[in-house]
Amino acid sequence: MRRWLELGAALGLLSACNNGVQTLGWEASASSGPRALPWFGGPSYYARWPRGWPSDPSFFPIGVWMQNPINAERFRDVGVNHYVGLWEGPTDEQLQAAALADMPVVCEQAGVWQENLASTTIQGWLQADGPDNAQENPDGSYGPCIDPADTQTRYAEMVAADDSRPVMLLLGQGVATPDWVGRGSCTGRTADYPLYAESADILVNYTYPLTNNHRLELVATGIENLNGYAGYKKPIMADLEASSINGDVRPTPHQLRAEVWQSLIHGAAGIHYFCHQMSPEDEFNETDCLDDPATAAAMTRINQELTTLAPALNQQSWSVAPLSSNAAIAVRAVLKKLGSERYVFAAGMADGATTARFSLTGIGAPTSVEVIGEGRNLTPVDGVFEDAFEPYAVHLYRMRVD
Repeated sequence: MRRWLELGAALGLLSACNNGVQTLGWEASASSGPRALPWFGGPSYYARWPRGWPSDPSFFPIGVWMQNPINAERFRDVGVNHYVGLWEGPTDEQLQAAALADMPVVCEQAGVWQENLASTTIQGWLQADGPDNAQENPDGSYGPCIDPADTQTRYAEMVAADDSRPVMLLLGQGVATPDWVGRGSCTGRTADYPLYAESADILVNYTYPLTNNHRLELVATGIENLNGYAGYKKPIMADLEASSINGDVRPTPHQLRAEVWQSLIHGAAGIHYFCHQMSPEDEFNETDCLDDPATAAAMTRINQELTTLAPALNQQSWSVAPLSSNAAIAVRAVLKKLGSERYVFAAGMADGATTARFSLTGIGAPTSVEVIGEGRNLTPVDGVFEDAFEPYAVHLYRMRVD
């Protein structure tokens, strides 16, 4: 599975968190109103691959990492709509089980892939996981990261073999924390990342802040940094911890939702869940997120929320600059425009409470602001509305501007 986890255990890699979340100019737009943020183009991006992901704006990518297809119906029941990775596959049995459960997969060009080029179940190809991390040698030691030139060469080979599906590449914690020693001799080489970004059509970042004793908001740093490395030209997915990976800490439902929405607000175009418990070794469980009732219920609610809001989420983001009553607690937000409706998605970016003030300058003059899913409405006064944010709170607002 994730070799960086083994490396972290071996070296005790719990580096200090880089808490500096970039802001894409939120503050600069406070007085002038929203401005369009850099964007890869939305679902139409996927239309270039006839056997790839849907380009329908009502589809929002919600994946799960490296699961057995025999559990596909369980994951579909909580709202997951694709698998990422098939262990030592694909095999005929894996693809048959995934097809039976109507669960599309992104898998490696390995196993029986050539015999299944016409399969509608395979919707993307997967590069080797985490080339930016130190790589394990056969004797258990660790060598350098994979040279980006090699991932670019592999990408070209995969496209030449089949250009009807996009290629996906997962990158690790070094995206968010450049000083993370899990990259071995490649630690600090941020110049690698724009080159890795050229090695795939869809990019994914995983950081798992709770597992690695970091602050929750590190997920936002990783997504924003990877967008920058890719020049905002490719979709960036957030792979998020949804299990007790090390058998010790588990994200609460509140923390899981915060990680999801912090990622989306900072430019993620979809999410994946990491659902394994990796240690202690005798307690390994690949469906840990489903087997914990509170986590499974949280995933169901979050995924329903994302699916319902997909048409808005799939629009371009516009900057919003809420003012926080607590200078130490930033609130980040983006605006989405969908017909006559306006959505503001906002999240507290620290473990503390504050009140945020949102200006409607450049948005419109609604008489009421719905707080989605909370059964309450806010009334703007003089073109401003305010709301309280508990630690790592997420609030989603909808308003009509006829």
